[in-house]
Amino acid sequence: MVIEEETIMYRNVVWHSYEFHYSDFEKVLHDFNAKLTAANLSINGPLIYALKNVPLDERMDIDVLMPVEQSYVPRETNLLFQTYYYVDQMLMTRVKGNFETNTELGYERLFTYAMQHDLQIVSPVYHILRGDDDFQWVELKVKVDSNAEELSDREMDQLTRYVESLVD
Repeated sequence: MVIEEETIMYRNVVWHSYEFHYSDFEKVLHDFNAKLTAANLSINGPLIYALKNVPLDERMDIDVLMPVEQSYVPRETNLLFQTYYYVDQMLMTRVKGNFETNTELGYERLFTYAMQHDLQIVSPVYHILRGDDDFQWVELKVKVDSNAEELSDREMDQLTRYVESLVD
C-alpha cells in the first residue's frame, strides 16, 4: 500500500553524509552514533537515512539524520545542523520483516505508483526507522511532483533497469 500526502517534519536535526560499500552499512551507523555521543546530543526522534543514489555498483551515497533536543551543535562535531527539516508532498510505504528483501519491494511499490500516476520522484528515498524492542518497521518516503521536468533518457534508463532488477 502506498500513502500520498506524507511529510517529514522535525526540529533540530543533525546529519552527516557517507559514501560506502553497502556491506559497511552497520559501520556507518556506529560511526554516526559515535558522533552523536561525542557531541553529547540527546536523541529526539527516529533515525532517518536518505539514499541519494541507485546503488547499482553496490556503493551507497546517504545522509544519516537524527532529530536532537539541542538547538545548537558545535562546529567541531563534524555534524551538520538544521533548525527545521521539512519535506512535503511525499509518497510513503512501510516495510517489516526481512528488511533487505522487503525494502526492495517497497522501492518497487513507490516507483511503480509514481510512474502509474505520472509523478516524478524529486528527492532521495528516505528510510525512517521505527518501532521498539518487540516490533520494528521502516517507513520509505519519496517527494513527488507532477510538474517536475522530465527525467533524462539516462536517468529513465537507470531507473527502469533498477525497477526491473527488483522484479527479477
